[in-house]
Amino acid sequence: MRESLLRAGLSPEVFTRCPSSEVPEPFRALLVHEGDMTSTLERFHEERMLLEVLAEGNFDQYYHREVILKGERTGRAAEFGLIEIELKNFPPTLQGPILLGQQPLGGILNDSGMVYKSQPLGYFSVAREALPPKLTLLGSMNVLYGRYNQLKNQDGSCLARILEIVPDFNQP
Repeated sequence: MRESLLRAGLSPEVFTRCPSSEVPEPFRALLVHEGDMTSTLERFHEERMLLEVLAEGNFDQYYHREVILKGERTGRAAEFGLIEIELKNFPPTLQGPILLGQQPLGGILNDSGMVYKSQPLGYFSVAREALPPKLTLLGSMNVLYGRYNQLKNQDGSCLARILEIVPDFNQP
């Protein structure tokens, strides 16, 4: 994930580990759980999430992409995600839709009925000023919160590793 962070213009050193108990609301409700972020964001924002791919590529046997999840109705950013997907661990029928980049990974998995689990590995805060200019759509709040998560298949193999940052809720 370190290489993916660097490609995205993010320095791993800007993220400060944060115990789940110290993640403030409403960030805690969005981050501290074992569900997928797509469903969680859709419930919270009461609208379907659309995917905007900022960058993508194949690196070291992973399909990597930087994404923004946005509300279908409002167009507001609901999450920045940096994701490394292990395509070989997906059935061929799902690899095509993943590579198309038209739907969030959680939505593809949920629509397919594939059994998987979300396993958060930790939470963090990050100073807004430490993020690259392309992430101004996350708002102007001084500190943002996120999590480092992984999705696992039924057999325990890793499907994806994801860095997820939720935006400032006071953004226009």
